[in-house]
Amino acid sequence: MWIKQTIGEQRKVLSALFEPPMTNLAKQCIPVWSNLDKLDQLLFEQFATIPHSHLIYVVDKYGKQISANIGQDGIHGGVRGQDLSRRPYSVSLYPKRHFMLSSVYISHTTGSPCISAVQPVIDEQQFLGFVVADFDIRRLPLSVSSEKNPPLRFWQEQHKAEIKAQKQTSPRINSLLDKRLDDVLATLNRLITEHGIFHCTLHYSSGQAMLWHLDDPYQYHLYSAEQMLNPEMYLKYPRSDYSDRAVITEKDVRQVLERFKTLRLADDKVYLRSGSLNLVNGMVGLTFSCDGSQYMAAMDFLDKNLSFWFTNKAANA
Repeated sequence: MWIKQTIGEQRKVLSALFEPPMTNLAKQCIPVWSNLDKLDQLLFEQFATIPHSHLIYVVDKYGKQISANIGQDGIHGGVRGQDLSRRPYSVSLYPKRHFMLSSVYISHTTGSPCISAVQPVIDEQQFLGFVVADFDIRRLPLSVSSEKNPPLRFWQEQHKAEIKAQKQTSPRINSLLDKRLDDVLATLNRLITEHGIFHCTLHYSSGQAMLWHLDDPYQYHLYSAEQMLNPEMYLKYPRSDYSDRAVITEKDVRQVLERFKTLRLADDKVYLRSGSLNLVNGMVGLTFSCDGSQYMAAMDFLDKNLSFWFTNKAANA
């Protein structure tokens, strides 16, 4: 199955990328292992040598963290001594002697899917512990193309097959939401970034928006385009800071909404019927006129250009 094979290939690529700098960093840790302040400083100075990492730290052979958390923005203390032996890389189970790449898990720091690279630190056959680097998988240079089993091509072919299957697609009819789309999107963007909305779904044909608020996540509220354009919308949802639970940036939010607009208006026969965005899990949902539905991470969505969605669309619709 192409999924299993692709995962194996990706892990090989990532291991080849991370193991050499991790091995070098582990060697540099040995002389300062017993001086924790110097160890933290070394990790900070060498942080940039581990590509794509968002966090680096050191644990002893029992899985207890002995360094601070080291990020691009500095040294973050207060975490020394915490027990990490139950983390997915299970560093305390036995003294591993070789580099290891963990399975995907949810980061306690970011709340996002993460993998860890683990490099043992060994001084003249004495096993000291591990250097660990955490990586947000959304930021990793994972290939979306493979000559044998390409996931990208798989989804493209599936999408084009769905277009073919819809023999008579109803032409797009502009709703009030379509006619005032820029204004509605501007309102929605502000509600998301400044007023606590964390999940939204735009139903273009019916001209309606479904909104979920952080303070009432189990209820959604349905609004017409007219209501979305009413300035009192901002009074209904008091101003609040952008959620610290969001896994995408405010800039990403605006870009996702603009991409929705593009997919809605790019073609009269193959067009977006509804689009959804969730800040907390970072997922985008799409439903097209050809009855095709797609769900993917927002960053993957933004990485795709129009050719992904509309290659040969006119010939196949």
